[in-house]
Amino acid sequence: MYLIPKNIKVKREIFRGYGVKEIVLLGFSILIGFILSKFFGTGLVKVFLFSFFPILMFLLTLPMPTGNGNILGILIKMFKFMSSQKKYKKYS
Repeated sequence: MYLIPKNIKVKREIFRGYGVKEIVLLGFSILIGFILSKFFGTGLVKVFLFSFFPILMFLLTLPMPTGNGNILGILIKMFKFMSSQKKYKKYS
């Protein structure tokens, strides 16, 4: 097994800590916000619907300062862990 040195990047980054997957997710959330703002609301509600999902996705995919991924990755790992737990019945 070979260890990867810290100065070598494993994933391709467009911005520091922001890769292609994060940019695609952000674009998808902009599209969802655009569609929702076209169908629902008027005025300030349209602005809120258009900007809510991109801001939320940006905050979820923002890289952690420690370099251990992002909040979205941590949430996905948490839900996978919780769903894979074995259920034990208590017999009395």
